[in-house]
Amino acid sequence: MDTKQLTILTGNIGSGKSLTAAKLAKMGHVVVNGDSITSMVGGGEYGIYDKAKRDIYHAAEFAIIETAFVNGFSVVIDRTNMKVSDRARYIDVGKKHGAYIHSYDWGRGNEKSLARRLNKPNGVPAETWKSVHAFMMNSYEPVSLDEGFNSKESGPKDYTFYAFDFDGTIVENNFPEIGIIIEPTVEKMRGLWVDLRKIIIVWTCRSGDYANQAKAFMLKNNIPFDFINENPLFEMGSRKIFAHKYYDDRNAKNF
Repeated sequence: MDTKQLTILTGNIGSGKSLTAAKLAKMGHVVVNGDSITSMVGGGEYGIYDKAKRDIYHAAEFAIIETAFVNGFSVVIDRTNMKVSDRARYIDVGKKHGAYIHSYDWGRGNEKSLARRLNKPNGVPAETWKSVHAFMMNSYEPVSLDEGFNSKESGPKDYTFYAFDFDGTIVENNFPEIGIIIEPTVEKMRGLWVDLRKIIIVWTCRSGDYANQAKAFMLKNNIPFDFINENPLFEMGSRKIFAHKYYDDRNAKNF
């Protein structure tokens, strides 16, 4: 990467920050995830942020950030960052390394973000999550360029899901062996995928080792995707339900 970038995500739990972070990671950014560091320090158990261990969390974060910048990587800060003071420490280290500093801001949160968090509690009681969500809402301070950001925008909230049938759409004669890449289709996928608000789902009839083979093939050939779902796990019509736009292998050129 020629220009290092520091991307700071701001938003309540359940806002969708980690989906954006995961996409940026596939674009080559190093992601510093607050939940993962909390879990690591806690011995692998998912848990709530412990204020008594704050300095330990921050030390781990900055070790990753500094090392990433020194090695020429861009960095994404995936944590709530609801206050100006929360964001300031990352902005300072970004400036130190001459990084371009960008913000994605999801705002205070709402009933939808709380519902998403409660739908995936990770073993944490619902009342605890409700308390954390309310605390974050009350703590929120809007992002401003005056903080030191070079640019800012709202975090992606409304996603468009694109489902591509793996067989025939991406490669020809590809079951059970991998075949020839259909480059125009892949280029279309790449053009869609770089938009953070567009999610690429690839459907494959493979399972087990074949599914792993398919994923490895796509990564090796720089074919972008956000999720891979195996067709045997779903009814045949489900891909059209889950996706806003579905591209069948027989009509791969018609999009």
